[in-house]
Amino acid sequence: MIAHIAGDAHRLQLSVSAITDQGGRASNEDYLGMIDLGPKGFCCTLADGAGGHGNGALAARLTVDAVLGGYRENPMFAPASLASLIFRAEHTVSEEQPTSASRMHMSATVVLLCIEPVSGRALWAHWGDSRLYWFRDGKVHRMTEDHSVVQQLLHAGMYANEDPRSLPNRSVLAGAVGAESQVPPTVLHESIELMEGDAFLLCSDGLWENLHESAMEQALQAAERPDVWLQEMAHVVRSKGRPHQDNLSALAVWVSANPTPN
Repeated sequence: MIAHIAGDAHRLQLSVSAITDQGGRASNEDYLGMIDLGPKGFCCTLADGAGGHGNGALAARLTVDAVLGGYRENPMFAPASLASLIFRAEHTVSEEQPTSASRMHMSATVVLLCIEPVSGRALWAHWGDSRLYWFRDGKVHRMTEDHSVVQQLLHAGMYANEDPRSLPNRSVLAGAVGAESQVPPTVLHESIELMEGDAFLLCSDGLWENLHESAMEQALQAAERPDVWLQEMAHVVRSKGRPHQDNLSALAVWVSANPTPN
């Protein structure tokens, strides 16, 4: 399914699609969503929960609902506003943790993308190892950096030139919603101007850990629609046949010319 987001005042059109897959796990602890407020703005977000007893799914849902609810109430387009959305999610999950012994350690990664459609600009933020990729001219132009112990070791000069996908303890996080975080969320400091042909991919580690960026680019260049792009990437991951494949979730946002006259 594709949602086309455009309007008389919009500089560009957005085409949005999503996919989520339980993989080889007993339940799906990923959650995602989006909200379109017309000329006031667009926001989409994805969370990957953890915590056992099914409470990872609860943490992910609370996180996404808090982000989208906060954006609905105050769709301000500024880095501080995106940070406040993440801290709203942190407060929501933290309040729920003491209500049950099984919920005490639930947490969730989060990544969100907000677009101001009138000016055609974008901002994003994340906490944990769910990622955002920004593609331009069919290639990865920029991507988020994981809040993980492995990433901290890479910064310290260990594992030089190695792919984090292959390293031990790659799933140990240094920051996430509801966790005892060592690092704060990361928010893009300045919005970026969108161009026709830009594409964004928000995804949980169930996708990116099993798919190199070159494969993402190849699938993007071959796809005619964002849903086809997501389906092809998910197919590549599933075809590897890993019995304990993690939940796999992704949101795709494509930017094109606005067909609505200004």
